[in-house]
Amino acid sequence: MKKKFKYIFLIFILASIAACGFQLRGSDKLNFESISIDGGSLGFTKLLKKKFKQSKVKIESENAQRNLEITNDAFSKKILSLSSSGKVKEYQIKYKVTFRIKLKEAEWGDPINIETIRDYTYDDKNIIAKTEEESRLIKGMQEQLVRTIVTQISVLK
Repeated sequence: MKKKFKYIFLIFILASIAACGFQLRGSDKLNFESISIDGGSLGFTKLLKKKFKQSKVKIESENAQRNLEITNDAFSKKILSLSSSGKVKEYQIKYKVTFRIKLKEAEWGDPINIETIRDYTYDDKNIIAKTEEESRLIKGMQEQLVRTIVTQISVLK
C-alpha cells in the first residue's frame, strides 16, 4: 500500500509539472553568431565571454557581427552606517559598467551606463564570512550586468 501511494504521488507531481509548462531555461537564443569584445576588467570580460560561449556565439577579434566596447568597468564601496562606537555596520557596494555597441557595418552607438547596487551588514567578529559575502555579492552583480548587456545586444537589429 505504501509503495503504491508513492507511485501515485510521483505520477501526480510529474503530471503537475508537465501541465504547468515547466521547462529548463537552457541557453539564450541570440540573433547573431559572432562578437568582438574590447576593454573591461579581466574578470568581467571573462564572465562576458563565458556567457556568449554558452549561447554558441563565437568570440572574434575582427569581422564580427557585433562589436562591444566596455569603456568603464568600476566597482566602488562606501560606508552606509556606523555603530554608536564608530564601527562600520553597513556597506554599500556599487558596480557600474559603461559600454557601447556597434553593428558590423554601422557606427558606434551612444554609450550605455548600467549599474547595480547592493547593501550588506558588516561585523568585525565575522571578517572571513563577511569578506566571502562581499565577494559573492560582487560576482552576482557582475552576472546581473552581463545578462543586461547580452539582452541589450540581442535586441539590436
